[in-house]
Amino acid sequence: MNASDLLQEQVDRFKEWAALYPIHQRTGAWECDYEHWRPLWAAAIGVLESLPPDAWTEKCSANLLYAMARDNEMEWIADQLSDKPDALLRLALLSIDSSESNAKWQLAVQLGTQATKKVEAERLLLRLADDEDEYVSRRSLLALGALKSTHAEFLAERAWLTGHEYQRIAALWVLKDVAPDKLVRYVQLAKEDGRKFVVENARDALGTCQ
Repeated sequence: MNASDLLQEQVDRFKEWAALYPIHQRTGAWECDYEHWRPLWAAAIGVLESLPPDAWTEKCSANLLYAMARDNEMEWIADQLSDKPDALLRLALLSIDSSESNAKWQLAVQLGTQATKKVEAERLLLRLADDEDEYVSRRSLLALGALKSTHAEFLAERAWLTGHEYQRIAALWVLKDVAPDKLVRYVQLAKEDGRKFVVENARDALGTCQ
């Protein structure tokens, strides 16, 4: 059995288990109850290590994204991509039009570490930053900050203007990375916002710059 078929077998096994898991109990880290993560991890990593991205079928790619999305607590599969930039870039591109939000944000995090592939990573992150899922958008913004993207400052200030609490917190940390001279102003704006975590993060971000 080849690597792609092994992954298919393990994904099917997970889906059979998930189908029996009560829907009303699918909160938080419910996937952690699965008892056969090791063979699923091994199958996904087997594909990453034995098949070049241009050899992935549509089904194989979908299975990788599915497995990664379910692995959103341990992030074991995503972590394997840090030294596999070609696979990371390919999966990130494929994720953009998928419904697997829990794969998208993990891929965004990994893209933020790809300084040697900054142009390609930035291009993908700019698309993910506009994702309709707030958490995907937020993690993509933070990744752009980590990459010191020239777009990060504008996007951070745009995120602040949404008024969303966690978008504002992300904006503060991105500005610390790319425009620390603006933090004093944003600490004052955070005080005017008044929400506890916004204020605390503003002070923490400013403190790390001093």
